[in-house]
Amino acid sequence: MNNDKNQFHSLTLNRYPKPSDPSLKAWSAADEYVLENIGQNIDQNVSTETIRTLIVNDQFGAICCTLNHKHTTLWTDSLLSKISIQRNINRNSLDVSPRFINQTDSCFLINEQFDLVIIRVPKHNSLLTFQLECIAQHIHPQTRIVGVGMTKDIHKSNLKIFESILGETKTSLAKKKARLIFPQLTSSFFKTDTIKNIPATDQSPHRDILRSNSKTYEIKEPSIKVFGLPGVFSRDNLDIGSRVLLEYLPKTLPNKSLIDLGCGTGILGTIAAMQNPSLRVTFTDESFLGVESARETFTHNFNNKKETAEQTNDSEFSLSAEENASKYGKAFFKVTDVLDGLPDNSYDYILCNPPFHQQNVQTLTIANQMFREGARKLNPQGQMWIVANRHLQYKTSLKKVFNKVSIVSNHKRFIVLLASNPKR
Repeated sequence: MNNDKNQFHSLTLNRYPKPSDPSLKAWSAADEYVLENIGQNIDQNVSTETIRTLIVNDQFGAICCTLNHKHTTLWTDSLLSKISIQRNINRNSLDVSPRFINQTDSCFLINEQFDLVIIRVPKHNSLLTFQLECIAQHIHPQTRIVGVGMTKDIHKSNLKIFESILGETKTSLAKKKARLIFPQLTSSFFKTDTIKNIPATDQSPHRDILRSNSKTYEIKEPSIKVFGLPGVFSRDNLDIGSRVLLEYLPKTLPNKSLIDLGCGTGILGTIAAMQNPSLRVTFTDESFLGVESARETFTHNFNNKKETAEQTNDSEFSLSAEENASKYGKAFFKVTDVLDGLPDNSYDYILCNPPFHQQNVQTLTIANQMFREGARKLNPQGQMWIVANRHLQYKTSLKKVFNKVSIVSNHKRFIVLLASNPKR
């Protein structure tokens, strides 16, 4: 790493998707702080050509692109972050060719160990726990681990998780409203059960860690069991917005096609499919863990519906999505940027509970992109059903791409919008 303090700002870094607010940058004071710390503390006698670096939750590539370490592994649950990072690497013609992994991979190579780990503290403690427990399998006594985030996003609960998994943890002074976290690895840590013995031909401990950090809950009407993996929206219970949307959905959709857009746990598409056995459902999300959660929710409930002698484990399933497609109506699962890769003019319904944040920044950019692409994917008679907080002005955006937009709910906190007759 070049220690020139201007190195970071010599790069051209852009956010993806492009925000409507031009003041939003692709880096923060937290990125600057951790890069400064790494630059000051890295052993100058050690070549960056040999340092094995793991960067977790880099949002737009500021950390990866600035370090520019040859042996870099990037771990993110966000496809949008992956796209953004790769674009910024290409934009700056960097030599680094990071290996991307996602949260549902077997995670790391057999017996791989990292010399430097930088983890941006995620929004959800469940995701932080899962990530740290996996990281603990791939460090050695000299590994340097640095957590980073804005002070408003780092809480005592985060520090307790660091301490429970990695041992005594200290924090830096705040700088430009950013803070660093330093786990103090000791020799005793490497003698505990935290470090699992990973067989040479099996990486099941990573799946075990993922399974142990998943949550399930049941809904009585209709009867359904929901699976939520770490960090997935509405993993602990059914959110109010989705509950409101479910009250207004059409009940009979024979031989139709439906997209659960931004599916999360997959509860909307799964309930629609259970009520309409011939329905063809496509679950999409930019979160790898989200799509995996939807797959588990859908498959578990349809396995139970068949009532075969073979019982499935809560966190595993005996039938693949393709097998379910031939038995219970078609279901497909796709990690994608909104609806990229799906055919235009092809779907009857889209269900959507749009996010109005990207990372920790409030934005309508992603929701507006969902509306534009949704209008393209629907057939001329297609409908898009959206639930949103009342303060969000989605109706104006929807009218730009649909000829008919109406409010069909009267809930005090949420509105359900029905958009139809997409403009061509």
